[in-house]
Amino acid sequence: MEPKDYRIQLAEKGIEEIKRLSNSLRIPKRKEFTAKIEEIASALQIVKFSYMPAEEVAKLEELKKISDLASKLRKEIQQSDFAGITADYWLEYIEKLPELMKRGEIAKIYEAVRFFAGDVISKRKLDRLWLCLVDCGFKLEVITNSEALTSGRRVVALLPPRKFGEIVSRGMFVDSVADKKGELSVEEIRKISKNLGEVESILISLLSSKG
Repeated sequence: MEPKDYRIQLAEKGIEEIKRLSNSLRIPKRKEFTAKIEEIASALQIVKFSYMPAEEVAKLEELKKISDLASKLRKEIQQSDFAGITADYWLEYIEKLPELMKRGEIAKIYEAVRFFAGDVISKRKLDRLWLCLVDCGFKLEVITNSEALTSGRRVVALLPPRKFGEIVSRGMFVDSVADKKGELSVEEIRKISKNLGEVESILISLLSSKG
């Protein structure tokens, strides 16, 4: 695994975003929360420069420590507004790093995020947009501007939350359907790669953004 592995870069971006949001978060012990975020950041640097194959990185004690800390911090966030949802997204991403590393070496940035197939169980018109509730084994609210994507079993890219007015979208529809419900494997993600151009663009733009 190279230091510029997309999973590491996204985790670093996540830490940056959590720090940016920290003053907006309702957490019981702010100083301890901040100290643990710094602990995660330091441990991530050790992982980043391990120069081990991704499958071996997945077994590192430092990565387990990162995952455990992120899992604990998620439980401290006491709000479901945009700041809370965004911080929870990034902490969950960091928590899932061991599983993401088990994907092995990756070449495309969309291989660094999670995808789920789920059934659209309801939809509501929002001006020129649609708010859909998707059952992936858990519920996701996803906003789309395409009515063609508002029914059936759809693939959703689990991306950083985006706000549309007062509504938060927790993912983005991919123009693809799936036979099963639940998380896609990296092999299944690669099979739909031709439909992931927009996901790729969003993630690249995210990494290139400042602040």
